Amino acid sequence: MAPTVSIIIPIFNAEAYLARCLDSILAQSYSDWECILVEDGSTDGSGRICDCYAAKDARFKAIHGSNKGVSTARNKGIQLSGGQWFYFCDADDEVMPNALETLIHECDSSGSD
Repeated sequence: MAPTVSIIIPIFNAEAYLARCLDSILAQSYSDWECILVEDGSTDGSGRICDCYAAKDARFKAIHGSNKGVSTARNKGIQLSGGQWFYFCDADDEVMPNALETLIHECDSSGSD
């Protein structure tokens, strides 16, 4: 069954802060998500971090490619996503623990007007 939310994160040389970002995704109060990690040719340890999270939790999917820029990485994430909604995040972001729950609640309630 497809997840409700596809979180798409383009990643390039984000080793210093990537784990903090991914831990904030893991801490979400809403759990029906997938997280597509599009590692865009990093020369640091970002790719290894992506692979570690994908090995620990099947909701993470690590995609590796050559450096083609953030727009291409986001588009690749969209192509590979299965969710009803997209949530774009940058590798240096921290997502508040209730962000996805709030998104889903607001989307559901906006259809009832």
